[in-house]
Amino acid sequence: MLRAITSLVWNALPYRRGFAASLALRSQLRQLTSLPSQAPVSDWDNMVEKNIKVKEQLDRKEKTPAEIWKERSDESQVRRGDQTPASTYSGRSVFVKNGNVGDAYSRLQTILYRNRVQIQLRQTERHEKKGVKRRRLCSERWRKRFAHEVRKKVQLVAKIRNRGA
Repeated sequence: MLRAITSLVWNALPYRRGFAASLALRSQLRQLTSLPSQAPVSDWDNMVEKNIKVKEQLDRKEKTPAEIWKERSDESQVRRGDQTPASTYSGRSVFVKNGNVGDAYSRLQTILYRNRVQIQLRQTERHEKKGVKRRRLCSERWRKRFAHEVRKKVQLVAKIRNRGA
């Protein structure tokens, strides 16, 4: 009876807390099984320490890099499902549902706009000098930063107004 209760409680509680937790666990198990507090605990200590060592050894079982790689890739495939692209154009293609071509075209335009395909196409039509490209990229970065700061200030003003100030 005592072994059944202790094994149930021991298996139900997490075991990675170390030796200090095993002392607390021991006192809890004594209360549950109504062991006298003055009972000899040397056997109990040995059993608890042995269980801790066995479980720690099982946790420490080292894996090879190939096993770790396979385990992580399997986990990522399960999370991702079967969403791997079939070709280089599958990210830029849409399905026509129920013959609604207009809706499919607008979804395709949204994807192309988000991926900046038209902008890249226009930029690659002609050669751009190194200095011109550097100035353009610097300007784009500045505009992006400026827009972000303006957005933050507008949010701050709206927050202050909502407070009633």
